[in-house]
Amino acid sequence: MSKPYSRFAAWRAQHAAACRSSLLRLLRRPFSSLLSLCVMAIALALPLALAWSLLQLDRMAETVQASRAINVFFLPEVGVEEAKAIGAGLNGDARVAKLTLKTPEQGLAEFRQSSELAKAVSLLGKNPLPCVLVIEPADADAMPLVQRLQALPKVEFVQYDGVWQQRLNAWMALGQRLLLLLGALFALGAVLAVANNVRLDIAARELEISVLQQLGAGDAYIRRPFLYSGALLGLLAGVLALALLMVSARYIQPTILELIGNYGGGFRFSPMPLAFPAAILAFAVLLGITGAWFAAGHHLRQTRPVDL
Repeated sequence: MSKPYSRFAAWRAQHAAACRSSLLRLLRRPFSSLLSLCVMAIALALPLALAWSLLQLDRMAETVQASRAINVFFLPEVGVEEAKAIGAGLNGDARVAKLTLKTPEQGLAEFRQSSELAKAVSLLGKNPLPCVLVIEPADADAMPLVQRLQALPKVEFVQYDGVWQQRLNAWMALGQRLLLLLGALFALGAVLAVANNVRLDIAARELEISVLQQLGAGDAYIRRPFLYSGALLGLLAGVLALALLMVSARYIQPTILELIGNYGGGFRFSPMPLAFPAAILAFAVLLGITGAWFAAGHHLRQTRPVDL
């Protein structure tokens, strides 16, 4: 057997033994381990739920942003030819990217296809819908164009969803900042939960650690089992957090879809990205290792033997 292979085999055996002993020590303290696991899982699940909600809101925001049209509703007495003449005066405006006239007949046909009130409208005997100009603005800021359209003659109402888009973007920016803040706070809570669990393990093995230090064992050797304990706690907490997120999503999705359907919406929840669970598990393991590193490092600095 070659010397490099012997070193690798010894290194692998040490890590396997450290991982096995860490798992056994977690099982010997089921209550404290389960308590730390639940605290860490909840600390991970709450930011995950907020991130998932922001992902769905971002999809809704894309739907709003995809429709930036300005709808100009004329008075009922305005005929098609008169509406065309008014629209022709807007063709030279550089702020207008596209202009389309929707006649009352076209509007009624669309209304019958998309509305449950189509039968009620047919009982009126005449078409109550006015001519509508549908305008696609060329600029991102369409408010100057909206103000000009509102000043046009025989215009009853100008509908522009850009204001709601700006409000939605502002709420999305607030949600992202809130996600970062809560994520940092809950990540700190997860680190502290692991650190407390590792500290209890260190307290139970204080004599053993002291003997190892006197025999010349390095900090890396002593710290290794505790790092595995933190990694195992982080991995299990990540799995539990993902399970909580999926169960919560399945529980709340039907109610939200029913609510959106009552308003005529066709929104569907986007599936979780494939890389999302792997990233969460890796982040949870990193948090566990970080908490264990701080707890073990603090103890080793306090108890390091001093040469006389």
